Amino acid sequence: MSKPLIAIVGRPNVGKSALFNRLARKRIALVEDFEGTTRDRLYTDIDIWGRACTLIDTGGFDNKDKEGYTPAILASTQLAIEQADVIIFLTDGREEPTTLDFEIADVLRKTRKPVIVAANKLDARHMKSANHYALRLGEVVEMSAMGGLGVAELTEKIEEVLPPPEEDEDTGENIKIALVGRPNVGKSQLTNTILGYERSIVSPVPGTTRDAIDTYLSWNETPLMLIDTAGMRRKSRVKKDETSVEYHMVLRSLRAIDRADVIILLIEAGGVTDQDTKIAGYAHEAGKPMLIAVNKWDLIEKPTTLEKRTPAQKDFEANLKNYLPFVSYAPVHFLSGLNNWGVEELVDDAIAIKPNAELRITTGQLNDIIRRAVAEHPIPSVKGRPVKLRYATQFGVNPPSIAVFVNQPDLLHFSYVRRLENVIRAKFPFRGVPLKIEVRKSNPRDEKWEKHD
Repeated sequence: MSKPLIAIVGRPNVGKSALFNRLARKRIALVEDFEGTTRDRLYTDIDIWGRACTLIDTGGFDNKDKEGYTPAILASTQLAIEQADVIIFLTDGREEPTTLDFEIADVLRKTRKPVIVAANKLDARHMKSANHYALRLGEVVEMSAMGGLGVAELTEKIEEVLPPPEEDEDTGENIKIALVGRPNVGKSQLTNTILGYERSIVSPVPGTTRDAIDTYLSWNETPLMLIDTAGMRRKSRVKKDETSVEYHMVLRSLRAIDRADVIILLIEAGGVTDQDTKIAGYAHEAGKPMLIAVNKWDLIEKPTTLEKRTPAQKDFEANLKNYLPFVSYAPVHFLSGLNNWGVEELVDDAIAIKPNAELRITTGQLNDIIRRAVAEHPIPSVKGRPVKLRYATQFGVNPPSIAVFVNQPDLLHFSYVRRLENVIRAKFPFRGVPLKIEVRKSNPRDEKWEKHD
């Protein structure tokens, strides 16, 4: 399920970045007391009274300035307005609305989307905003992004106008598979090959696909939704005149990852890049089941049997482990989307690993496995201080999440946690899914392993 998108818009220097940081609860956007500080679009996930949302900070809206970065900033802001589910129109509450404020209000009124007017920079409770009701956009929330006054009232307003949670067209029956990767690795060609017809435009020019394209199909009687995403390029490769479009291409791709059940990360047979690592990292952090598809393998060697790895494939997999050690759980497939070699096995495996993300282990089974692992390889003491693992329990799925209770959590080395993960994976079918292990402080009274069935 995709997250509602909330865009902060307004003229330059009204405090959009300060409000972005306040709602994000961390300093992400650069805040300075002069116009034009924000050029690139920023986004982050936030929580609005228990509802996960995506927040966008836009550049200053000024349709008069035609120089420098302004045209790209304006285009990006307009795209943000088009995509947003809720718009926060931020003004300077200490001043009367300007001509530019009225022009922005006219633009927002035409969108027919929920717009919340927030009069900012009212740093004390006795301060009242100027006549911002003249903007004819309804009630005005008086607030201070820097001081925090009125922010709770703003979030309550946002909650009131958020769209209801989307009901998926497939009512939960379709398995949603997202194809992600950098530009020109063959995502659209692979989509067409899976579907058996030309659904996506295929071109050697990077960036041909500019949106996430959803297609429903039946695969051996299994209902699927295939999501072909735009290629995600490195920021340094994005040209200034493409900034607005490129940013939103990446945003849509990241949102596609959020709503997918399974991720297929496409990598070119030529080798792994830093951008591949970043995309894999986002999918991993999202907790999604993942497969790695090494596409265009026909350019390396002729198609061969899929049961046995060739020396070239073994070398490539070894290189993958060096670049992507944090997704070593992801099965690797070698294929040619163009020639339809290895594609059927890839889709079959994507369907097969999806249930692994919902697997639950009883506490008794889990503790039995971990107890044996600790007996075979005791936890090293740190400066004479013993580290005792009391018990473990699974507390969540999608991704499977396990809490390990230790007397001294700070002293348990991450390498030992990784050893425990390997032991659990060797016993239980968590193939293709990330396994989240949290080390927590145990209760001092827990002198023995807890046993549960």
